[in-house]
Amino acid sequence: MHNHNADGCPSCSSIKPTAPENPTDYRLTHWPIQINLMGTVVPFIQNADLLIAADCTAFAALNFHERFLKNKKVLIGCPKLDNSQNYIEKFTEIFSQNPIQKVTCLRMEVPCCGGMTAILKEAITRSKHSIPMTEIIIGVKGDLLSEKSILR
Repeated sequence: MHNHNADGCPSCSSIKPTAPENPTDYRLTHWPIQINLMGTVVPFIQNADLLIAADCTAFAALNFHERFLKNKKVLIGCPKLDNSQNYIEKFTEIFSQNPIQKVTCLRMEVPCCGGMTAILKEAITRSKHSIPMTEIIIGVKGDLLSEKSILR
């Protein structure tokens, strides 16, 4: 792990904010968004409400940006295709070294996607910080199936 700063990706930074053209402008405020490209101490996640979204959710969920991205910093990844142990270690470091307000896990209903919830719960526990976490499950047809508090 030991990628302690924003050097995970050469272009890891906040995006210069622009005045939204309208109040429903929910564009990204930072780059990159891939978990594997992130460092573990990154200024734009300080005091953030994090949305950790499984890759497929943005394609399956209707109005992803408006419904889920608003006022959040997003990181995306796949708990099946990526290395889960690396995710646990990276999120443990992120949660240990950065003040985080809340974590929302947005995942698909398929069993393999449940790994993202398990990864985040384990990392929060290992960080020894009390970070509230919510899990939102999206069906394969894009419906919101459930939303529940996992950690308070």
